[in-house]
Amino acid sequence: MLVPQLLLSIATSQWQSVYNYYNPSQRPVLLHHPAADKAPVGTFSPLLPPAIPLAVKSIYLNAHLTTGGDYGSHGQLPGNWPHHWPVQYPGSEKGYILGWAGIIQVDGSSFVFLGDPHIDSNGSKPPVATQTSFHYTASTSVFSFKAAQVHFNATFFSPVTPHDLKRMSLPLSYLSIDVDPRDLKKHNVSVYTDISAEWASGDSNAQVQWEYGVESAMGIYEVQRKDQLRFAEVGEQAEWGSAVYATDMGPGVTTASGENYKVRGEFFRKGKLHGAQDVNYRAINDHQPVFAFAKKVTYNSPSAVFAIGHIRDPYVNYVTTQGQVSRRGYWSSHFSTPRDAIAFWLQDHENAVKEGVKFDRQIQQDARRVSGKNYSAIVELSTRQAFATIEITGESDDDVLIFLKEISSNGDMSTVDVIFPMYPILTYTNPTLLKYLLEPLMLYSVSGLYPNRWTVHDLGTYPNATGYNGGNDEPMPVEEAGNMLWMILAYYQLTKDVAWVSKYYDILTQWTTYLIEDGLVPAEQLSTDDFAGTLSNQTNLAVKAIIGIGAMSELAKATGHWVDSIHYRGTAKAYVEEWYQMALTARDISHPHAKLAYQDEWSHGLLYNLFGDRVLNLELFDRQLYEWQSSWYWTQKQEYGVPLDSRHLWTKTDWEVFAAASASDTGTRDMFIDLLVAYLSAGRVNAAFPDLYETTTANFPGRDGLDFPIQFISRPVVGGHFALLALDVANKANGVKLDPFRGKPKGKSLSKAPRWAREYGM
Repeated sequence: MLVPQLLLSIATSQWQSVYNYYNPSQRPVLLHHPAADKAPVGTFSPLLPPAIPLAVKSIYLNAHLTTGGDYGSHGQLPGNWPHHWPVQYPGSEKGYILGWAGIIQVDGSSFVFLGDPHIDSNGSKPPVATQTSFHYTASTSVFSFKAAQVHFNATFFSPVTPHDLKRMSLPLSYLSIDVDPRDLKKHNVSVYTDISAEWASGDSNAQVQWEYGVESAMGIYEVQRKDQLRFAEVGEQAEWGSAVYATDMGPGVTTASGENYKVRGEFFRKGKLHGAQDVNYRAINDHQPVFAFAKKVTYNSPSAVFAIGHIRDPYVNYVTTQGQVSRRGYWSSHFSTPRDAIAFWLQDHENAVKEGVKFDRQIQQDARRVSGKNYSAIVELSTRQAFATIEITGESDDDVLIFLKEISSNGDMSTVDVIFPMYPILTYTNPTLLKYLLEPLMLYSVSGLYPNRWTVHDLGTYPNATGYNGGNDEPMPVEEAGNMLWMILAYYQLTKDVAWVSKYYDILTQWTTYLIEDGLVPAEQLSTDDFAGTLSNQTNLAVKAIIGIGAMSELAKATGHWVDSIHYRGTAKAYVEEWYQMALTARDISHPHAKLAYQDEWSHGLLYNLFGDRVLNLELFDRQLYEWQSSWYWTQKQEYGVPLDSRHLWTKTDWEVFAAASASDTGTRDMFIDLLVAYLSAGRVNAAFPDLYETTTANFPGRDGLDFPIQFISRPVVGGHFALLALDVANKANGVKLDPFRGKPKGKSLSKAPRWAREYGM
């Protein structure tokens, strides 16, 4: 396993720790992916995901290598093209392919390590390099290869910098090729990479144009549609802005653009590029243009680093009382031009790697401490996916607003019940990001434009936040009001930002009043699990309402509204007692549990909203309820998970981790985590961490004869996998000393039930 040459400047002791961290042999394989049996020999650590994140940094820079299913790559980078996140969705005649090719030449012999390129008009292809191992961290995907007698790595690095908005807002990612310097003493080696114009548009018939220039010694390609379609998408790709590819034009670096097989064939024959630039602008699918760099690597310069991205200006269209306003990317306030930003990105690579090692190690250590290696594998895989669904806008530090795209489910913008499951990753990494993400919703809520007395569901369809001035948004009134109050208290508990809470106190009381009136016995309506349809008297939804009211009690106290605080706390406690009478089954005394709906005695579901009582330290519900639910989940578990509710066998990964964080004992907590790893390792799905799957087959709903087709992929909600880490941070902030998972496995004896349970006949 190799370490990039830039790290050789780090002190020896630090270098060794970095080497160990990025060395697959130091990171044990947790579970063997069955699909790997069909693949060339190689290891996958900590597991082989359904899709491997490559350049995953923003909504429109979201490239993956699919691995699972019947047509996945089985984890092999050479011979397979990367895809934009939709992977196999209908609506793209080019199949969402993103042309990204990599070839290494060793002593005149060429080997493919990235993509599936041909090198002549007959479709001839070089042999592939032997992939020996793969591993991932929170911010990297590292492939190790052997070509002839040369060993090298291809590292895809999308930095996650929650406390550095400038870096985090840049829609750019790195690819570095690092060759073992010892092999370079014996062999002549050159590396080649290119991107196709497919990165510039989802429409392969679109006319594109491009420019090549040099900025601060960095060679930069910018590729864009000839006719820009501002704030429009085709095939989930942005139709305005530019795809970019760049590298340091140091010694031994050559470049060229032109038809794909001609440029690649030039490198295959000569080991370098001729420097000519194609100026025959044309359609993406017309003699497909590619934009390439090649570098001769040496013992003293064994690495090649490339920047890839998609840069737009402006970013989004946002509703205000003055009409629609265009919002620019936050990075634009720090750089004069996009080329300045790209040059900075390349020059900052060494810094970024050092910070990335620290960030990745912290997540791994924290996750292993709170639950173990399997949990670490889950949150490390979730990190880039979650952060790539948000975009930071603003032209100063006083003007920061973050927007979210509800990727894959319907493309809604800043959906409250999608921000909600995502929020744990934000409170764990930097709670201020949660405030910036909620701020566009709060500003719209107090603008007077939205007429309903509950919380708006979303702001529009990405990237157009046009609002719902007619009040005709998707109706989830109890869900969204409860979500907002819960998240705002979570933010306050970690920051003590009284001023921000006070600014919105009136609208918060409005939402709380609605929950008091309609939350305990919810009318027929949607919850966040809207794919399952409407339902009246939802037990879990009522818990959300009670948590929201209880959260408002704490917010009122924080802002000095003592009478309100006492009123809301008393109401929440009274509602809990009523909830017990309606929500708990009395039919099966051996396994008491909460029903899915008050009226359905034989129903059940994941009571994941109970997590709010624990993570916010509200202490509204008795611990006995946690224990009963933990015991019940064991009776419902299938091979790959615990079903979401009694209507189907499918489940949601985010809610499973919320349920794990609500467990009364470590056995139940880890049962959920281990089942999630079993699902990931089954190799049935072929997209970025799908959050909805069948618990009996580990496949998408609609396959294997189960349910109707739904594919939730690449979504923000994987941030909810950080629920255990968010709980750990919250407990420290709230001074909680008792271990929440201190119970006996599968719950304690049920003979000592609390008064409310005895009165209910339990």
